[in-house]
Amino acid sequence: MAGAPAGYRTFTAGEVLTAANVQTYLQDQVVMVFADAAAGSAAIPSPGEGQLRFLRSTDSLEYFSGASWQAVAADVGFEQTFLLMGA
Repeated sequence: MAGAPAGYRTFTAGEVLTAANVQTYLQDQVVMVFADAAAGSAAIPSPGEGQLRFLRSTDSLEYFSGASWQAVAADVGFEQTFLLMGA
């Protein structure tokens, strides 16, 4: 995640996903899924601020604050749908 995210984009079924769309939108909208925090840290040794990850071991969503991984509060209302990609 280099630089500021471009914003949210809704992709439609059957739409051709271009390299520019992956770079500009998709990679900033993805939540990676890991077995646990150790697996996540091993896979992402240098996370970007604002990056998200889901941990199966605790069924928890975390974001990187720029200094450390922090739990996303349960009362935060997500109005976007995130794409979960298994690891």
